[in-house]
Amino acid sequence: MSWINTAVDKLIAAATLVCLSPLLGAIALAIKLEGLFDPKARGPAVWAMTRISQGERFGLFKFRTFWAHRHPDDYDGLGPQNTSQQTNLDVTRVGHFLLKWYLDELPQLFNILRGDMRLVGPRPVPPWYYAEELSVGASAKRWVKAGWAGLAQASKGPRSSGYKSRRLDALYVRRVANMSSWQRLRYDLRVILRTLQTMLRGEGL
Repeated sequence: MSWINTAVDKLIAAATLVCLSPLLGAIALAIKLEGLFDPKARGPAVWAMTRISQGERFGLFKFRTFWAHRHPDDYDGLGPQNTSQQTNLDVTRVGHFLLKWYLDELPQLFNILRGDMRLVGPRPVPPWYYAEELSVGASAKRWVKAGWAGLAQASKGPRSSGYKSRRLDALYVRRVANMSSWQRLRYDLRVILRTLQTMLRGEGL
């Protein structure tokens, strides 16, 4: 990947963090305040979830959206169907709002600054999901670094499914494979705009 794309990613991430710092602080405060009134909602405001990017594990930062009696990696071990059911049961009031508006993903801007992931790319997935994809021949995530925004991320909500998301991840990789740095930059900016539209429509759940 060109240094131009990396530099632009980090510049946008840093500028966004500066601009949204009051919002990030307010979200962290809301998570902590909910814990004062509901013991089940007590726990860290942000935690790291194990995810895969180009075959490498890293800690993906997210605002905590459900009870802290189990670490999110424990939920991932349950498998796709049970994970979804369990986290839906355990989601906090603040967490429900964050998930709906995609705000729980904002701490991933720090992952971009650290070089763990890109601003745009395939979804960062848990190890069990990555292994499952490889077992059925879906190897797109080996070739392109995971991203905060992407074709799959822009299609969250009731329109989304595991199969569709996997197909969109592969489509993104195929499209950017032969692009120049400037072509990919323009394409990625369009994908970011689509992802932001999904956020503004409240389709994050």
